[in-house]
Amino acid sequence: MHCIGVDVSKQELVTFDGTRERIFPNTHGLSEFRQPLKQEEDVLVVFEPTSTYSRRLETMCRTQRISCCQLNPRVVPHLRLVGKGRSKTDSSDAELLYRYGIERGHREATQLANDALAESLQAGLAYYRVAQKARVAYQNVLEALSQDPATPQELLAELKVEIANLKAKERHHLDAAQRLVEEDAEAAKRLAVLLSIPGVGRITALTLLALFRKYADANRSQIVALAGFDPIQFQSGTSVHGKSRISKRGNREVRRRLFEATLSAARYNPSIRSIYRRLKEQGKPEKVTRIAASRKLLLIAHAIYKTGDPYRDPSQKEG
Repeated sequence: MHCIGVDVSKQELVTFDGTRERIFPNTHGLSEFRQPLKQEEDVLVVFEPTSTYSRRLETMCRTQRISCCQLNPRVVPHLRLVGKGRSKTDSSDAELLYRYGIERGHREATQLANDALAESLQAGLAYYRVAQKARVAYQNVLEALSQDPATPQELLAELKVEIANLKAKERHHLDAAQRLVEEDAEAAKRLAVLLSIPGVGRITALTLLALFRKYADANRSQIVALAGFDPIQFQSGTSVHGKSRISKRGNREVRRRLFEATLSAARYNPSIRSIYRRLKEQGKPEKVTRIAASRKLLLIAHAIYKTGDPYRDPSQKEG
């Protein structure tokens, strides 16, 4: 396997392949970077997803059917600490990514699938989140200024208009995302079964649908890791026994939506209510309980998405 570590920035890609470092412009199509890859077989590209800057590299790997390993940005600082040096440069990061690929990349390598609907859904939901974040910020300002008698009423009225506009934008982006799904009969069916799960609303269902479509071949343990709910243990010998925690290396938005959904699911979803009450009775903290409930809700949603059958109360016997 020919492994290449790639440090991605806005304007360039710094690469290391075990023998030399090379720099390529991060331009549309990545034509200069693609040229040397044509001469190699069984290529593995290791990089950190960096939002918009890595999109061109992701697209190239997808269209050229190149195996890749997308490493969570939080991992690299730890690799740097245990490596030969602690300095951070583009060159050193590319070498760290290469070494990770050589040691572990073959086990984590994947081929990125191109699902246009999933990509469109994620883009629409990103617009929704921007509008929602702005609306919450304006509401906080309105709440603060409303307490001050010296605030002009015209300013308060202007803030209220802006908040109303942002709410309209939120509805628009969600409606547009749902219309995209409804144009695809199979996707619409999968969305419907996700919505049949007590505690799962439209935003959570759309977020999960995009995740499940993007990683269509993922199994239970993989989908848990992709959402960042996989546990990490801290243990060394007989004296060091740190608390286990989730990795948080996956999709942050999926975790957030599921975490919020547990508030409703713990009341109306029998499966989630059971695990929530059991852990609370054991004296577990609220955060730990809700994380466990979120993980359970994710697995239920994934199983239902795979089968295409609506949610059914496990306590009800088949007639």
